[in-house]
Amino acid sequence: SGDGFYLPIFGAGLAVLLYRTVVALRFGTAPARRSVGELRRWDRLFLVGATAFSGMLGCLSFVALTRSDEIPCHIITIAVAIAFASGYVARNAGRPLFVIGQLLTVCVPLCIGLVEAEQPYYGAMAVFIGLFVVTNTSITFSLNRNLVALAEARTKSETLAGSLRLQNVTLDCALNSMTHGLVMFGKSLDLAVANNRFAELYRLAPSEAAPGAHLTDLLDRLIAGEVLAPVPARSLAELCRRVLRSGQAGSVEIQTVRGETFVVHAEATAEDGILMLTEDATERKSAAARIERLAHTDNLTELPNRFRFTQIVRALFEAGPDAGTSALLYIDLDNFKSINDTLGHEAGDQLLVQVAGRLRDGLGPEEVVARFGGDEFLLLAPAANAEGAMEIGRRVIAAMAAPFAIDGNALHVTTSVGVALVPEHGVTLGDVLRSADMALYAAKSAGRNTVVPFDPAMAVSLRNRRELEQDLREACRAGTLSLHYQPIVDLASRRSTSLEALMRSHHPTRGPIPPAEFIPIAEETGLIADLGDWAIRRACQDACAWPESVSVAVNVSAVQFRNPETLIQTVKDALRLSGLPPSRLVLEVTESLLIEDEDASLKAVQALHRIGVRFSLDDFGIGYSSLAYLAKYPFSKVKIDRTFAQHVTSHGPSRSIIEVVCQLADRLGMRVVVEGIETELQRLEVEALGAEQAQGFLFGRPLPPESLFGGERHAA
Repeated sequence: SGDGFYLPIFGAGLAVLLYRTVVALRFGTAPARRSVGELRRWDRLFLVGATAFSGMLGCLSFVALTRSDEIPCHIITIAVAIAFASGYVARNAGRPLFVIGQLLTVCVPLCIGLVEAEQPYYGAMAVFIGLFVVTNTSITFSLNRNLVALAEARTKSETLAGSLRLQNVTLDCALNSMTHGLVMFGKSLDLAVANNRFAELYRLAPSEAAPGAHLTDLLDRLIAGEVLAPVPARSLAELCRRVLRSGQAGSVEIQTVRGETFVVHAEATAEDGILMLTEDATERKSAAARIERLAHTDNLTELPNRFRFTQIVRALFEAGPDAGTSALLYIDLDNFKSINDTLGHEAGDQLLVQVAGRLRDGLGPEEVVARFGGDEFLLLAPAANAEGAMEIGRRVIAAMAAPFAIDGNALHVTTSVGVALVPEHGVTLGDVLRSADMALYAAKSAGRNTVVPFDPAMAVSLRNRRELEQDLREACRAGTLSLHYQPIVDLASRRSTSLEALMRSHHPTRGPIPPAEFIPIAEETGLIADLGDWAIRRACQDACAWPESVSVAVNVSAVQFRNPETLIQTVKDALRLSGLPPSRLVLEVTESLLIEDEDASLKAVQALHRIGVRFSLDDFGIGYSSLAYLAKYPFSKVKIDRTFAQHVTSHGPSRSIIEVVCQLADRLGMRVVVEGIETELQRLEVEALGAEQAQGFLFGRPLPPESLFGGERHAA
């Protein structure tokens, strides 16, 4: 054009170019990770350069259109301006305001120049350029929305991918930390997921438990690897197919070739597959079997215990006349106490084991022998008549004729046997036992080592018991009964945490009457309910004078539980009148009372437990010892019978049973008290096995309340 005015504009363009080049180079060499403030500074620098360049183009277009009539100049400037303006949208759609600013700084001067150029059609071009600005602005915002949506989608995708990775890692950790073997199969029974425990249980290599393996191939590998025999393998396959077919969960217990016990549970998944869990129940089943055996078996002789024998006889009575006639033999060793006194309890235990072995060896196919307690055994056998029953008794005596070898000594032991017929001599177990017991007493009186059948005339011998009963009633009326207390100590601190109330009776002429003599009579006559209620009231009053950290334990009989409302009211009245906090009263119960009417007993125990009274299961390990009661009743303590403490230092099974009961009680939130601790060695043994508390002569004999806590006798 020959117009020198373009030279300053050219110079301004070079300056802007240089500025933007420097900014771009600095941006390229700056650290990749930038703060928000730094990014905004770079944003402003870009805006300055881009807007300056756009303004330079707009200025060039205005000058060319207003200062020159050269059409080529007009075309060049208009084309260049529109070309650059068209690129703004693509480059800067992420910043719509930048685009609008650049479009306006280019197109506004251009449109003004077109209007002032006074050329035909230039005005129409200005209108179209105005529309160009509007449409490019709209396109910019549209592209911006798409870019933002894409960025958000990418962010969500990355977040989701990270979350999924974290979930996969977490799930993998959870699966591989499970104690159960877990495996998932698809609807075609192809392996989808398996944790490490599954491969470990079934002794599979990681490649053998990889996804894609079919259930049939997997079981074939287990059979070939001598992990499973064909029969349990088929049981697993049938379980999976049954669950897949019916959609109902199922379980099966299998044995491995090595003798492990697996409990396998399978259930359908939402994707029509199968989730299968394998529990190694070997130890649990073994422990349960040992404890269940403890519940039904006498620990020392391994004969059925009283609880198991009661079940057998109860079934006999329920069978009625169809069961025929049976003989109940009450067997008692003569002078057994002298053997314990002279040779020791360990020798006495060895003798009982050998006696049990001879009784067991002489059993007929339908005969049952059980240890009733101490040196007493019960034998139930079919017998058509009294003579048949007597023949069984003579056979028992003959079995005991040979000497027993005990610690190098040859012991000659005789046996007395009382015989009663079922149902002739009683329609309940208690009746028949009393009949056999009277016959046994007659055998003892007849010189021992003999068999005596029950004779109704033996009822005369009950006269003495009735006299004792009368004396007991008089003692209740006259108030000559008293309570003595024996400490239950914490093994760690050796401090008394509780005192057990033990009833004592003193006759004016006969002197002290042993509890073993008057308690059974009180139970038989029902007097035990009155005695028990009195004991609860008296114990609560006595305990109020003790330190607050010491509770009182009172034995409750089955007779008291037959009238639960009276028992509950007695306890409430005793606590209210004495002011003793309910938490300091512990009621000790034996499983025999729970058997009589389990529902009524449970309701009474729960009612008393709700007011704060605690309960202890007494004499655990003999007679009954059903684990069901531990789970059902709210016991805070379990008292292991003294027979286990007597042998804990020399008898492995006694230690094992104490240890198992301690572990079980710990899991159920109960404390364990071991009774009958008489030596320091016994104390150390039971404490090492997990017992927290103990009771016995080592810690103190039963004392009257006035001798407790500071009395000379207590201190000694």
